[in-house]
Amino acid sequence: MDMHEDSSGLSAAQDGTPAAHRLARRRMLRRSLGVAAPVVLTLASAPVAAGSCVSASSFVSAATFASRAPKGVSAISCSGQSPASWAASHAWPAGVDRNTATFAEKLGEPPLAAFPSTATLLDVLQQPSTLEAHIAAVWLSAYAGTLAPPFEDGDAVRALWSNIRGNGGFFRPDNAELRALTEQGTLQWLAMTWQ
Repeated sequence: MDMHEDSSGLSAAQDGTPAAHRLARRRMLRRSLGVAAPVVLTLASAPVAAGSCVSASSFVSAATFASRAPKGVSAISCSGQSPASWAASHAWPAGVDRNTATFAEKLGEPPLAAFPSTATLLDVLQQPSTLEAHIAAVWLSAYAGTLAPPFEDGDAVRALWSNIRGNGGFFRPDNAELRALTEQGTLQWLAMTWQ
């Protein structure tokens, strides 16, 4: 920074700020820093509503949902498991045979084109990034009783799958005023139950 002397003999910056003024600002800053050590605040990058059950309409209407839950969105804590967790688990809910239960039998309709219509839940869960694996994990978690509305039981998740399947791979809310979720948005919404 270029300096020049003013009439008092103190240097001033080229922008005309007298050196005495800059020095006073520095002293004030040093005094304030001397009172309390600087604090570095680190914010978690995960969404606030992660591990939460929220309705699709709340998820759809919240433009800022990817980073923080907006005001007015009520979320209930969920404790679902991911597709990979269910695939690795041997403790499936009573009445669901890990080796023979088919996706179509439990979800009411077969998977989309990525899987044969006879695919088992385990076959689907072993492809954890697919839409079918996400819905299978949500169904198992709901059937086990660890989720809240709108994923409260197997029937509710079957209805969601019917909606998603009927729309070609994404969820469309019943309220025509709300936008449909994208395919990626549908995956993110479902994954909130275990993330």
